[in-house]
Amino acid sequence: MKKEIKVSGHLEVIKGVYHMKLSWVSAEGKRQRKSKSTNLPERGNKKRAHDMLIDFQREQEAELIANGNGIKDILFTDYLKQWLEKTKLQIRLTTYSGYHDNIHGVIIPYFEPMKLKLREVTPKHIQDFYTNQRKRVKGTTVKSYHANIHKAFKDARKLQLIDSNPMECVDPPKKEPYHGQTYTVEEAQKILALVSDTIYEIPITVMLFYGLRREEAIGLKWQNIDFESNTFLIAHTVTETSIDGRLQVIKEDLTKNNSSYRSLPLVPPVRELLLEKKQSIREYRKLFRKGYCFKDSDYVCVNELGELIRPRTLSDNFKRIIRKNRLRTLRLYDCRHTAASIMLKNGVNMKQIQMILGHSDFATTANIYSHLDYSDKISAAEKMRNIIYGEDNESV
Repeated sequence: MKKEIKVSGHLEVIKGVYHMKLSWVSAEGKRQRKSKSTNLPERGNKKRAHDMLIDFQREQEAELIANGNGIKDILFTDYLKQWLEKTKLQIRLTTYSGYHDNIHGVIIPYFEPMKLKLREVTPKHIQDFYTNQRKRVKGTTVKSYHANIHKAFKDARKLQLIDSNPMECVDPPKKEPYHGQTYTVEEAQKILALVSDTIYEIPITVMLFYGLRREEAIGLKWQNIDFESNTFLIAHTVTETSIDGRLQVIKEDLTKNNSSYRSLPLVPPVRELLLEKKQSIREYRKLFRKGYCFKDSDYVCVNELGELIRPRTLSDNFKRIIRKNRLRTLRLYDCRHTAASIMLKNGVNMKQIQMILGHSDFATTANIYSHLDYSDKISAAEKMRNIIYGEDNESV
């Protein structure tokens, strides 16, 4: 079996223009090189040039395969490993982390004992895998495995490693409708009282009040808060994820075309909390002086030393506070569902909730929260009663 030829690539700026450089070792052991201009100026075009480099690499790999220099007898599991490494360059690190866990933690361990070559994998193999996984996890999780396998085979077909894509004959797993659990108004008020005057007060407050995601709450920056117009912008996230076995904090700005990028009104109680936080930060800076951490100075959710609160630290301490005070043990994320539930029960319509929560489409909001809208069902039943039985009849 021939050894697979790996094509590596990088960008190089020549006279202010990005050029793509490829290199590989041929089957005969000789170093081969190829270059091509992107015709893109360096300023403002790094991502676009990077995308062109990926396409250039794939074209070269396809050409090598077509000329008999590639390997068509690669094992399915080996292909997945190589595909994952190449895909890493094209996706967000948080997305890659999910791909990595699915492929190395579940998909490869299942298929590795079978020693199937990539071209030998059939729709039945995939469907049997789904059936096996449904015995231990929900359909939503299996659907994420499906997404990874589907993309891997789609790319294999583009590279001409396979003559047909078995995924075209595979039925994707169905995912169950998700209904998050919620706290009552009284429970939410008690939680706010419990976290009052702690470093967790602001992130938990904005999650319970605005339905922010944990990553959005911790990602709040002073520069995105306008105290004059009383608005604040959700434009940055802080995520904690495992990358290649190492826990990393990833700080990312949201793009304006991202549905999560949104402006929200700053209500007086939250405004007051933020101003108090600003003052306490000034006092801690004076107190600790050189011992204060200034690298996270633009973030709102920091501890007394100025260090950014990590997402998992917030979740762990939320759980600790809830258990210590014998409240119902729900997830921190359920604070987001609680906010949506309270809005819905108090007359905020689904479209408004969609915009506040930052869902990409209306269907997402409706699918998650339609079961909570019981008041509308009562109203509809009352109207039907009046129509069918008359307004004076009390029976439904």
